[in-house]
Amino acid sequence: MQQGIFKRLTSAVCAVALFTTLFVPAVSAQSANIGEKNHSPSKPARLEWSGLTPTQHQALAPLAASWPGLSEDQKKKWITLSHNYAKLPPTDQRKLHQRMAQWAALTPRQRTLARLNFSQTQLVTPEDKAERWEIYQSLTPEQKKALAELAPKLPLAPKVAKPASRAK
Repeated sequence: MQQGIFKRLTSAVCAVALFTTLFVPAVSAQSANIGEKNHSPSKPARLEWSGLTPTQHQALAPLAASWPGLSEDQKKKWITLSHNYAKLPPTDQRKLHQRMAQWAALTPRQRTLARLNFSQTQLVTPEDKAERWEIYQSLTPEQKKALAELAPKLPLAPKVAKPASRAK
């Protein structure tokens, strides 16, 4: 039973790292601008890739191919995230681009699962997280592999019941 906890903890730690890097700056920036309203008629045009600034193009480069398929809300969130990009050190910029590419490559179901894992980790105290991480780190590679094998495998696609055939 503890082994299942370690596997879930590992997934949760990865999700926390990803979301902390990607979304905490965006949420902070959004909350700072809550009282501001921009009624600019050109706002929707700025959401198109061609309407972004060169700095935003650089910050959002991993999303260039998938940009047209993003919703307006998603584009706004990514644009908000791009505001802090230029202030980051080059190593953090590379890390952000890698994680952005990983996030963009996830299926909607995987993104939902990552969000769920993130919300679950918020319920665990930092001290408990640190303790669990230390325990996991003290495992041998063989124990880590055995632990990973014990984790339940997620189905690749949901099982759908076949509809009953219609009798004519």
